[in-house]
Amino acid sequence: FVPRQGVDNMLAYVGYTWRPSWVPKLGLRETRPHWQLDVFRRRDGGGFESRYQDFHWPVTFNNSAFVEIGVNPNVEEIRAPFTISSSRGIQVMPGRYDFNEYFIIYRGNSSAPFSFSARYSNGEFYDGYRRGYEFGPSFRLNERFNAAVSLSVNDIELTGGAFVNTLVTSRINYNFNTKMFVNALLQYNTDSRQWSSNLRFNIIHRPLSDLFLVYNQRRDERSGNLINRALVAKMTYLVAF
Repeated sequence: FVPRQGVDNMLAYVGYTWRPSWVPKLGLRETRPHWQLDVFRRRDGGGFESRYQDFHWPVTFNNSAFVEIGVNPNVEEIRAPFTISSSRGIQVMPGRYDFNEYFIIYRGNSSAPFSFSARYSNGEFYDGYRRGYEFGPSFRLNERFNAAVSLSVNDIELTGGAFVNTLVTSRINYNFNTKMFVNALLQYNTDSRQWSSNLRFNIIHRPLSDLFLVYNQRRDERSGNLINRALVAKMTYLVAF
């Protein structure tokens, strides 16, 4: 992720949670249609930069399974070319782009020993088209240990060329008790051909106050060379007045 600098951000959200008494008889818990608007404008006098909207309709079932459909209208004002596929050298040229993403999501009951999640999306993408596929299983052995594997595929066709980017992700979480946790994340990106790993150890030393120890590492698959490595310690301490 790259932080935006020199911009003003306006965010708006409107939603409604509906839980009528007769809905549980149909196996449903609630539905929450909502709309969100996220606008960025440049402070240097450059004007509009981007706008994101979402029109989503999620439904939660009695067993905590989840389905959501929606559309995400996007507007991007690109001022300089940028590389969207480093392996193919494909760039997005300057200009104003309006495009919509249509999607459907399913997420199973995460408290069950085995669950499954999936997402499908398609729609315009800059000056071309994109199809997205995400799916993967989750495993919960007990209240202490859970793990998940996911595969995310983006099939993109642009004026400058077509490419398929795949991201494989695995997660493992272990809870020693209610105040001590360890999380591990391993990812492989086919576009950059890099492995990245993240290991985080968390201790809650007092309510709403944490001690984190984080280890990050990235390696190039082609050469096996280490790209970067970092060990980070962070402590938060809540002071109430």
